[in-house]
Amino acid sequence: MEITSATTSAKANYVKGLDDEEEEQQTQETTTEENAVAETEPDKVTLTQDDTYNETTVEEKVNNYIQNFLANPKLTDAARTALKTYLNDFDAAAFIKSYGPFESARDISAAMYAVTAGLVKYQDEQ
Repeated sequence: MEITSATTSAKANYVKGLDDEEEEQQTQETTTEENAVAETEPDKVTLTQDDTYNETTVEEKVNNYIQNFLANPKLTDAARTALKTYLNDFDAAAFIKSYGPFESARDISAAMYAVTAGLVKYQDEQ
């Protein structure tokens, strides 16, 4: 019994020593991560030319957005005409100036939704 007890006690102390080392290592990793996060400024966003969409890309995304609506057979004729007119008169520079800069296609879609919300009408809504 005494031998078993001593062995069990030694194993427990050994395992406890490993747990302490792992805990210390995790603490060091956490501290390193916290310091890395503290060094960045999450409230400050700077956009470079590479981060934003240019006029050509915006025109392409807007064209695709409008074409998706025009492909719907339930779109009213008045809505179809209004969307085509908007697309023909579209000025990418003015659009970017009004709603941009755009960092993603989702930003462009959100702006297009705001612009075309009143134009899109479906036959079953009449």
